Amino acid sequence: MLSTALIEIAGHLSPSVATWPRRKPGLFMVGGKVMRYADLHSFYWQIRQIFGDRLYSFRCRNDAPVIIDCGAHTGMASLYFKECYPKAQIIAFEADAELTEMCRANLNAFGAGDVDVKNAAVWTHNDGVTFAQSSDDAGHVVETAAGIKVPSVRLSSLLDRSIDLLKLDVEGAEFPIIEDCGDRLARADHIIVEVHALGPEQAAIGKMLARLEALGFRYVITDLKQATWMPAEVPPPFGPFKTEKFIMTVYAWHRRTYAS
Repeated sequence: MLSTALIEIAGHLSPSVATWPRRKPGLFMVGGKVMRYADLHSFYWQIRQIFGDRLYSFRCRNDAPVIIDCGAHTGMASLYFKECYPKAQIIAFEADAELTEMCRANLNAFGAGDVDVKNAAVWTHNDGVTFAQSSDDAGHVVETAAGIKVPSVRLSSLLDRSIDLLKLDVEGAEFPIIEDCGDRLARADHIIVEVHALGPEQAAIGKMLARLEALGFRYVITDLKQATWMPAEVPPPFGPFKTEKFIMTVYAWHRRTYAS
């Protein structure tokens, strides 16, 4: 089982991963198959959280769920979804072209070649965006010229049918994307959003949660991590917190899905 093998790899990496150079691509042999990574640190935490902690686990009445994986990176989330639901119909978006190729290679190597992998950023229009590559899991859309032009896909245009799961890990782009989706967001039964409250967008967190409530979602919030690697602009006046910048995960499910 892929998850068992990857959890074992994470265990071997744990004592030394912090000492490995960042953003150096490489590969592992997993059950005789090649698993590619772009950044060992990112790879370690992805397999630990996705396969070990089961960060993206969800119950679905449909054995062939429709899943949109936004921010696919090297394909770990899509591989996990296919392990849980082999018949899942997945569209995976990754803006970084090099990571997209790694994603396709990993999915093909481990029996998930039917995942539709697209080299594009999910966004609020289809006109292309400027993307800051980082070769790890922190690449993001920017509004300056400091980046490369990549294709974009308006997420709301994909919500013209029912979606079993929408997964968003898009490094801060979640706020304008969710706002742009409007009422169409309610066509997703389950939503998992990694929220990046690292700057002015922090004020939009309450607005995002209020929109989920207004559309009929319930939600829980977990996995809060202080972004202590970023300088604090306004340090909170509370002892447990060194910065006002943080990352958290929001899990939302529509009330209709579990109505009795």
